[in-house]
Amino acid sequence: MISAPYYMTRARAPRKSRAGKRLMFAGTLLLAIFVTLAILIHKASPSLAVLAKAEAREYVMRAINDSVKQEVDGGRLRYDEMVSLVRDGDGAVSALVTDMVKLNLIQANISNRIALNVVNLINNNMSIHLGDIANSVFFSGRGPAIPVRVQAVSDVSTRVVNSFTDSGINQTHHKIALEVSVTVEILIPGGNTSAEVVTEVAVAETIIVGKVPNFYANGGG
Repeated sequence: MISAPYYMTRARAPRKSRAGKRLMFAGTLLLAIFVTLAILIHKASPSLAVLAKAEAREYVMRAINDSVKQEVDGGRLRYDEMVSLVRDGDGAVSALVTDMVKLNLIQANISNRIALNVVNLINNNMSIHLGDIANSVFFSGRGPAIPVRVQAVSDVSTRVVNSFTDSGINQTHHKIALEVSVTVEILIPGGNTSAEVVTEVAVAETIIVGKVPNFYANGGG
């Protein structure tokens, strides 16, 4: 009986076994990376919250300005539609009467726009890179992006503010502004935080020629 050569009888390692080991190694490596990142993010949670608040405030300010601009572009913030100048027999301004129905509608529209714009801007644009937490110019913007999402816009409030300032001889600048307060709840890995913005934006203005009357009334429209 003739036996087969040695090289023909050697057992070969199954290909499936090698592939399984590679998959196991890759899975272990990915798990180690994931755990390491989770630990780093957990330890960096305080710094992450500070960065999230600061960046969220910028987006909230942008949302407020965009909302007012959208109303202006739509022609809904006209001074003469909000305030009526009452004149006496000599043509002098004797009273300013505000259309509160119009102003209340403007406040409601702007508040709704702000809430929508805050959610869209933050959810579609805001992210913090892991390198940003290092507070280093070299690492800034580097590393994996940490997702930041709006959990809720918990409060949007507006208040009408009128101001009168001298604008030359016998002229007064009247500005109508909205004091806007926005509080947003932000969801970050490991917890949540909140950011509050209070600002004032002008919505309409005019120059009143002549003496400004002492009478400023809120009308019903």
